[in-house]
Amino acid sequence: MKRILIIAGVLALGACAESAPEAEPAVEAVEEEAATDWSAWVGSYDIAYDDGGEAALTIADGGTYEFVTGDETRTGTVEMGDGGAICYTNDDGETPTECWINSAAAEDGSWRSTSDQGETVTVSRVAADAETEA
Repeated sequence: MKRILIIAGVLALGACAESAPEAEPAVEAVEEEAATDWSAWVGSYDIAYDDGGEAALTIADGGTYEFVTGDETRTGTVEMGDGGAICYTNDDGETPTECWINSAAAEDGSWRSTSDQGETVTVSRVAADAETEA
C-alpha cells in the first residue's frame, strides 16, 4: 500500500516531464482552500521501482487519482503540499497522506520522485497519443 502511494506521488509530480507546474503560495486563507488547477497534471504515468516493480498512475481533472499495481487498485485525492510537494490521500481513510518531491526531468523526459518516507521511483508520462488510441 505504501508503494502505491509512493508511485502515485511520483507520477503526479512528473506529469509535466519538462517542467512541472509550480504551486502558487496562498496569500489568504480563502486562497488556501481554493482548488488547485490539475489540468497540467491530468494523464497517465508509468512508475518504475528500483527493485523492478511497476505501477500505473492516472490523475484526473479535479485532483483525484487511481493507482494500479499488480491486482491492487487505490483511489484518492491529490493536493499541492509544502515546497512544491504533491501529496496523495487514499480513499480508504486509514493510510496516512504521503507527499512526493520530483526531480528535474531527464533527457528522456522521465524524472525521479522521492517520498517523504525516503522511497524513490522513476516516473514517465504516458504519451497522449497512446492514451487516446487505447
